[in-house]
Amino acid sequence: MKLIGYNEERKNFHLVRNLTDAEVTNYEKYTPIVAEARNRFKLFRILGSNFNEWTGYISSLLNSQVRNDENDWLQLDRLLLNYLTCAYTIQEHFKASFQRRFRKDAVKLKEYSDFLDKLYHSAWAFAFYIDFRGYIQHCELGIGNYQRQISSTSVKINITHDSAQLLADSKEWKRCKLTDKNGTLDLVKLLEEFHHHMLKSYGGYVAKSFFPELFPAAKFYANLTSEVLKIGPGFRMVFGEGEPQKTFEEGKQQMQLQLKLVPNDLLAELGFSISPQN
Repeated sequence: MKLIGYNEERKNFHLVRNLTDAEVTNYEKYTPIVAEARNRFKLFRILGSNFNEWTGYISSLLNSQVRNDENDWLQLDRLLLNYLTCAYTIQEHFKASFQRRFRKDAVKLKEYSDFLDKLYHSAWAFAFYIDFRGYIQHCELGIGNYQRQISSTSVKINITHDSAQLLADSKEWKRCKLTDKNGTLDLVKLLEEFHHHMLKSYGGYVAKSFFPELFPAAKFYANLTSEVLKIGPGFRMVFGEGEPQKTFEEGKQQMQLQLKLVPNDLLAELGFSISPQN
């Protein structure tokens, strides 16, 4: 088996070297683990897609064209609801998974509970959006205020909610301890922070808990990718099986090789914002 750099744009490959026996063994060991993890953590990639839709729609508002503000408000509510529903599904899924996998391990279950409490305490945006999702389910949709202001030189949008109004509607803010002193809440900025913690803090924790083997696997593929990228920009690390087959067409030599797609940035491809060293 060979280590190869493949350039999709130019449709060519560069043979780097043969893989060592140890590298082939690692590849065979990690392949089923990666396959299972891809399926198990698919929810994180769905969350990422929902977040991209939300940010993409916000970007579309930053132009001077006349728009239907009522429809834009509706779409922002829809996109926020979709995102938070997915985030809630992820947490409910792994909460149940922890209880099944570690039902006889009280220490492990407490570790998970303590991790969440610590995250609520250290990341206010994370705690707020966990509570806010419940508010959206039981009280009102999430966008409290939407304004779009156009001048001759700029377009400014505000997507906010008011703390006092939220407290008047609901008392269920046990994680973030919301008070009226929190004032006007910038929902866009807070969701960026929440998403960061979903992918890095929460995602990192569940990845380590369920698939600790992913981290040495990610480092294994990252090292090989780094070696391939020394060829130059535009190359993807792939594996090749067998020897290249040479053919001639119209007097030109062609090389054919059976390529195997393998992860380059494994944790990112699974939807996480964490590094192999975390």
